[in-house]
Formats: sequence, C-alpha cells, structure tokens
Amino acid sequence: MKTLFNHFEILEDPRDIRGKRHELINILIMTIYGILCGYTDFTNLADFLKVHEDYFIKLLNLENGTPSHDTLSNVFASIDSKKFMEIFITWIKEITKEKGMHISIDGKAIKSARDKINGGNTPYIVSAFLSDIGISLAQVKVDDKSNEITAIPELLELIDIKNKIITIDAIGTQENICNLIVSKKGNYILKAKDNQKDLCDDIKTYFTLGLKNDSGDIAIAETNYEKDHGRIEKRKYYLSYDISCIHDKVKWKSVKAIGKIDVYREENGIISNTSHYYILSKQFDLDTFINTTRNHWNIECSLHWRLDVILDEDHSKNKVGQSIENLATIRKIVFNLVRLDNSMGNKLTMKQKMTRYISNFNNIENLIFNVIPCV
Repeated sequence: MKTLFNHFEILEDPRDIRGKRHELINILIMTIYGILCGYTDFTNLADFLKVHEDYFIKLLNLENGTPSHDTLSNVFASIDSKKFMEIFITWIKEITKEKGMHISIDGKAIKSARDKINGGNTPYIVSAFLSDIGISLAQVKVDDKSNEITAIPELLELIDIKNKIITIDAIGTQENICNLIVSKKGNYILKAKDNQKDLCDDIKTYFTLGLKNDSGDIAIAETNYEKDHGRIEKRKYYLSYDISCIHDKVKWKSVKAIGKIDVYREENGIISNTSHYYILSKQFDLDTFINTTRNHWNIECSLHWRLDVILDEDHSKNKVGQSIENLATIRKIVFNLVRLDNSMGNKLTMKQKMTRYISNFNNIENLIFNVIPCV
C-alpha cells in the first residue's frame, strides 16, 4: 500500500512554475497538520506554520520557509477539485479493499462560507459515507444554481456501488436516481415522502389495508423501548414483497419491495407517532431493512457532526474559487486518517486522538508517511 504522501503527490499543480516557492504536496501536508491541530482559516493556519517553521523546514526540506496565508488561499482556490476528489477516491478504494455494504448519501451546508454578494448562497456538499465501516468515500459540491437532486447522480457516477446498498433521504427518491443505482449494479432502500405523493399514498394504503386484514404477505418486527438522553423510542417495522399496489409501474420499475416504519417517541412529556414509507430495489430480508434504515443516519452523527464539532467545518469562511470543495476534501482526508489510526490504541475518541497529535507531531508523521492499515 502507498502512504498518504505517495497517493497525493501526483495531484497536478495548477500554478505557473515561475515564482512558485512551495511544492503542492508540501502545502497539502502542512494544511493537514494545521487542520489536525484545529485551524480552520488560512490566516491562522499560516501563523501556525510560521510558529513551527523550523520543524516543517526539516520535515519537508523546505527551501523558502512556510507559505503565507495568500499562498494557501491561492493554491486551494485553483486546485482542480474534481481531480483532487478522483485521487481521494482511489486512496479510499485501496484502504477499504471493497469492504462495507452500506453507502449513505446526504448533504451538508458550510454555513460560514455563505456568499452574501452572489445571491446569499450557502454552499452544500453532498457526501457518500460507508456507514458500516465509518469511512468517507467521496463528495460533490452542489452547484450554486442547482440542488442536491442534480448533485446526487454526479456523486453516484464517481463511486463503485456494485452490490452496495444505497440510502438517501427522501430527496433522493427520484426515478432517474433509482434507475442509475440499479444500472450500476447497486441496490437502494429509499424513503417515500410527499415529494413523491402518489407513490407514498400507494404504499400507505397497502399497509393500512394489509394490516387491517391481517395479511400474511407482511413481515413484522418490533423493538423494545429504547431510552437515550431523556428520550424514549419504540419502532415497528413492516416489509412486503407485494408491489402490486404501485400504480405507476413504468416509473418505479426497479422497485421490488416496500416497507414501513412506525416510530413512537416520548420526549419532554410530549408523545408523537410517525410513520415512514420505503421502496427497495431488492427483496431484502427484514433484518437488512431494519439495520440499513437505522444505520443511514451514521452519516449525520459519525461524519457531519464530527466535521462541525471537532474539525469546525461550519466556521470555515474560505470560498474563493474551488477552495470550498478542496478544503472539504482535506477535512475528509483528516477524518479518515483519524478514524483509521489505531497506533495510539483503539479506544481513543477522535477528539482525544487530535489532542495527542497537537502534543506530539510524531503521531501526525505516522499518519502521513507510514502505511495506514486497511479497514
């Protein structure tokens, strides 16, 4: 296996060779150091590098010291974000060795990078997350004049989804997305909501009548009451391979099963009962339906939460050129590195690991210049 350094040193440098004072790979490495040590903007990142200039000169054989904040800003604005992501995906393929079966897809805003001049757009990054392994797979920035519906197919085209189960929130329940997943030999479990009202109504009616008539075509499972942070939840799952209820069979030709989840929730004395409806591209068993739908939101609590709370992504204000997506890629490199690092023991949290990186740069050197174990 290649080291992180070996993988990313092939990234093409977009700068004119004239006047160039720092190699691109060295800038990437120093930025990873800065993010691991808690810096989110180029001004403070450049100051951090200056403080530790002697260390980086020795580590990377720098001839011109550490880069200024202007250099950092210009570099990340001009790197080809698509080529950067292609190398990232190749790196992750080598790490995962095709392990993991469940890919969650979801979008996340980078709130502080909102552009108040050009229409007040808040940048969105749509990410793919290998939920059962806990690794970031890929990302696509949502075009300023578009939305997640157009970004999701672009993301799916980037990654190998053969024999994987794809989950997306209801925004991803679109005919073209379903067909794309199946055409790439993947499978899906997608939520049907009011954005596909006829489909949702068909499934809702089927389960209402089927349960009323005690249909033997519906498999049922129920969880015990679960208590967490003052909240009590109980879930009931229903699954059926009878898809005759779907009227528009041409549009939803890839659907092979339908599901329903009833959620009872009690929080702060308030009780709620909600029902969610799903389409499946394969006749999965009930356990797969339960586990996959439960694990979908790992992308929110395992990836997005850590990007914001630990790597402070929401406060990143850099938005010139392609810097939004390029810095998001760097943060996902950092996330995966920390996630895979067991060199200090496998019981440390991400925050605890980062404390050790700050206190001893040798731990960071190990991440970048030594081979990271496969998952």
